[in-house]
Amino acid sequence: MTIQAHLDRIQTINQGSFYTPDSIVRLVYQMLLDAKMDIKDYVLLDSSCGYGSFLNLEGFKQNIGADVDSVALSKAKAYFKDSYTKPLFIHTNALADVQRDKFSLTESDKLIIIGNPPYNDKTSIVQNRLKSTDSNPVDSHLKARDIGISFLRSFDILKADYICVLHPLSYLIKESNFKSLKNFIKHYRLLDSTIISSQIFCPKSLGFFPIVIALYEKDNQGMDYDFICNFSFKTRDGKSFKLNDFDFIARYIDKYPNKKRVCESQKVAMFYTLRDINALKRSKTFITKENTNTIYITQDKYSLYCYVDVFKQIIKHISYYLGNCDILIDFKKFQALESAFIKASESKILSEDIMQYFKDLLGEHYEN
Repeated sequence: MTIQAHLDRIQTINQGSFYTPDSIVRLVYQMLLDAKMDIKDYVLLDSSCGYGSFLNLEGFKQNIGADVDSVALSKAKAYFKDSYTKPLFIHTNALADVQRDKFSLTESDKLIIIGNPPYNDKTSIVQNRLKSTDSNPVDSHLKARDIGISFLRSFDILKADYICVLHPLSYLIKESNFKSLKNFIKHYRLLDSTIISSQIFCPKSLGFFPIVIALYEKDNQGMDYDFICNFSFKTRDGKSFKLNDFDFIARYIDKYPNKKRVCESQKVAMFYTLRDINALKRSKTFITKENTNTIYITQDKYSLYCYVDVFKQIIKHISYYLGNCDILIDFKKFQALESAFIKASESKILSEDIMQYFKDLLGEHYEN
């Protein structure tokens, strides 16, 4: 498939348009085949098809590709001019006036939505200086802080029977993101997953995050966050994890500014706002100058913030696919090493006991 070449770096970031390598297209196709569905009965729709990587897939009743980008569509049409699959191409904004007939679908069509829809969190700190707030119109019930979440909501409106798409793992494992999927999680259930690294799309990026190839089936039971916590996510290299395999620091400390609850007279130190593991790579820990992101630390919590400070020092040993998780902790083992963590934070020297703690905590997810 032709490599994306008509968008510059800023346009790519604003549109969230990172085109899909053939190796990933094959992974998606295999996931559908493994699900044992009879694909010849289904229409395949990629509503953000770009150059049409996923429209190469054979065996479907009809392949349909839509995109708001007319240049990308013209390149896709040229590529498929003599193709056996002969996709139908539609130039349209897939997030406005969403209904089946705009994609030449009937209500009776069995539908599989497939692809790599754009994602771009306009409120994220990462690359924020490059992100524009301008965008194409989006139906009010589909609007979200991240365009990728809008696309998942649109798939629910189209009543797809199956959905197999790439999206940030954070849509599922961060509870606030999961709930923002709204009706999608009421009507769909995750069947299968493979986690890959964003490095595939952005090899020169300052940091990599986990992307999930997710297969969903229409299901009136839907799924709740407890289902996600107990779901076994698989990685491309054969590892797996469940959120419920771990305990997280949020159970024990404040991650966000707490000045309304903690008096200034009680504080013994200050810490910068905490988000996930990837954010900790970029952010400060202990701070001396107060700002809007300041957490007040009381004496009884000081050792736990020392733990986070030490955790930052070993992040290089943590696999990329855990990057959107909260900071991990084994609380009982931490208590046994509490003074050692304080010492390690203050001296920036990690003892053998501390390093062994993290090897035990991470298990197969520890990287040398």
